[in-house]
Amino acid sequence: MKMKLLLSGLSLVTSVSAAVEVEKSWEKAVVYAPNSIKKTTVDKLSLDKPAPVLIFLHGCTGLNPDHPADHFDWAELIAKQGFVVVMPNSFARPGRQPNCAPGKPGVAGQFPSADSYRQEEIGYALQRLLEVRWADKSNIFLMGHSEGGIATATSKYEGFKGLIISGWTCTHARNPRYDGIFAPKEVPALAIAFLDDPFRKGRPQEGRCANKADGRKVTQIDLSGSSHGTYSERAARLAVERFLAENIAR
Repeated sequence: MKMKLLLSGLSLVTSVSAAVEVEKSWEKAVVYAPNSIKKTTVDKLSLDKPAPVLIFLHGCTGLNPDHPADHFDWAELIAKQGFVVVMPNSFARPGRQPNCAPGKPGVAGQFPSADSYRQEEIGYALQRLLEVRWADKSNIFLMGHSEGGIATATSKYEGFKGLIISGWTCTHARNPRYDGIFAPKEVPALAIAFLDDPFRKGRPQEGRCANKADGRKVTQIDLSGSSHGTYSERAARLAVERFLAENIAR
């Protein structure tokens, strides 16, 4: 039954599989094995038994060591909980450009295809996880930060045990495409953001994911301050650990 439910969640993957070179985001993904802080790749990962998996979606600057936005810190923390962490690399796709300017909250829309790219990458990763032996198909989670958080909130794919939305508010007063959480309502979500984040404060994005729950279970962690990256806050780290422990299928 679980496999049938998961397969039903791939109703959008048919179009994804035909997307231009979306497979490169998977092939060039950064991967952490359970209880490891050593980076590897999907083709080199080998486990004795299937493990829970978290797909982590990077922000608008990608997996750039100059602008890491806590990506690798989050991945290491979650791997220590016994998860495989797969970080698809959107910028491995030919022609992919940043959709934002680092440190400039008002600058966006430079790569209009970014939204569709991210959804294609989620679908392709989910499809491939159903094929590999090392993935526990009943325990696949989705997490994203900033642009990746937007993609997580707006993803309509079924099959995820939970969503973790970092650095995004699930709110846009002027554009319904970004206003809300679009996964099936039985999927719980954890949202983490700073109250005075400059990407949020005084903008159409100012709001809270908890206010967009629409009947689903949403845990909201409001952080005091004006930062964008969330890993630095102990409350954020504890919330992620708790959320994963509470929602994993035993």
